[in-house]
Amino acid sequence: MKNMKNLLIAWGNFFFHTRNVLFPVIIVGLLLLWSPVAMDSTASICLLLIGLAMIIIGQCIRILTIGLAYIVRGGRNRRVYAEKLVTDGFFAHCRNPLYAGNILIVSGFLFISGNVSGIIIGSLIFFAIYRLIVHSEEAFLEHKFGQDYRDFCASVPRWIPRLTGLGKTITDYEFDWPAVAVKEYGTLFTSLIIPLGLISWKLHLVNKADDYQFLLSAVALLILIAYGVVRFLKKTERLKSLR
Repeated sequence: MKNMKNLLIAWGNFFFHTRNVLFPVIIVGLLLLWSPVAMDSTASICLLLIGLAMIIIGQCIRILTIGLAYIVRGGRNRRVYAEKLVTDGFFAHCRNPLYAGNILIVSGFLFISGNVSGIIIGSLIFFAIYRLIVHSEEAFLEHKFGQDYRDFCASVPRWIPRLTGLGKTITDYEFDWPAVAVKEYGTLFTSLIIPLGLISWKLHLVNKADDYQFLLSAVALLILIAYGVVRFLKKTERLKSLR
């Protein structure tokens, strides 16, 4: 049993350490193996709308998390690490809000693609990966913070945010928009540009891409400009977190 637990922790550490490189590769692989389907049916349009809703909800969860009380966590020796136990802000409503948001966003990409096999397999793959990462983090946090962390786990759900009291949580904080901009601009860029590319692909399959080429190109250009501006402001330290 202990060997199995250690194996799961090792896998969680592996995925945590490689996620920035591995996850884009997995997403591209899923979309190539189970290509987007043509946007030529009510079912395809419904899946697209569901996917967009999932991305919006996932991104809102991440924005609230970062804007209210961001958790500083990173890799150390290929393992998860936390400076302190964060239990306020959105973390008072969900123990893993950033990961929950990520799962919604990635699953949203798959729903937009409209390929049912890709939706099922891809969603299961990413949930399994994030569950392993969370397993490693939970083991680390319990070891480091002991009873405080166990009390936190007993009172706050792991995945599905508890909405009770969320309004008060939001109003009790000065929302840190600069932190959201400098820490989340990359994810926001991905959350916008991938759906745009998938929609273009789906329109191409029904020979309608040319009808929307100017609009899609204009939106893509605006996204790229916004990304470039925020990145410039971050790198030149003109935009800094309020904390």
